[in-house]
Amino acid sequence: MVKGSCLCGQVKYEIHGEMGEITHCHCPTCQKAHATAFSSVAWVQLNDLHFTAGENLLKFYESSPGKKRYFCSNCGSQIYAKREDQNHYIFRMGTIDGDPGIRPARHTFTRYKAPWYNIHDDIPEFSEWPVESSVNAPPHEDRLHLMQTIHSILTLAARQGTATSLLLLNIGDQNMANISDQIKRNVRESDIIEQLDDTYAVLLPYTDTSASLVLAERICNTLKADTLNRGSHLNIGAATLHADQLDNSNLLTNGDDLLHKASRALDVSTEQAEDKAVHFNSLASALDTQPD
Repeated sequence: MVKGSCLCGQVKYEIHGEMGEITHCHCPTCQKAHATAFSSVAWVQLNDLHFTAGENLLKFYESSPGKKRYFCSNCGSQIYAKREDQNHYIFRMGTIDGDPGIRPARHTFTRYKAPWYNIHDDIPEFSEWPVESSVNAPPHEDRLHLMQTIHSILTLAARQGTATSLLLLNIGDQNMANISDQIKRNVRESDIIEQLDDTYAVLLPYTDTSASLVLAERICNTLKADTLNRGSHLNIGAATLHADQLDNSNLLTNGDDLLHKASRALDVSTEQAEDKAVHFNSLASALDTQPD
């Protein structure tokens, strides 16, 4: 259970149940409402929030049609926001007492970022609000979510001068969910795993060509016995973009390029019908000499 209170202490609450991931929102409204560079918020289900004192002190300001921001009318502390059509509160993390046990997951609306503030962490950044995806989301939504994630990682890579790699994994059957945990055990905490229909995408920040192949071979060796037992092949396509290949003004195109190269490498791995990882760089010279 999470507890919290406003600045004057007259509004107190408890949160029963899990909170969503923390988002740092840089939109102009949050900057004005919180008088700071960004607000830190998390979703709380309506039935999970219980006020133990001072609920009658809450007042609201409708900052946009249908969205009300609730605050303590005595001290001004922001408590939560609520839209009319939502089944959750947008909860303000600053009023929580103690450690809620969750951590920031993203920066949103960074195109409005305060010019006097620099982002120093390595969590994903989105110029607007990211499109959420789920395991059962349509393939085009999964791809859009992956492209937004790639864009945020490439933004960090361009700023920090680092390489980014992408692995695409496919097993020739429909039982993909069983290998997810095995993939997670073979990659780092900073790596991002997304499911695209019958393929897994593993996004590798701070990873050059050789390191991406090491991780790909590690995954391949771990899953090899399992795939052979099912009479299937594990196919992995890899691609890498280095900092000098990135165009800061057109990172979306860079993201498309990274995904296209990894997809091409996956196609070659599939054609070879072996449990093997193929990197796009190994194909480049051959592709350049092929007739149009």
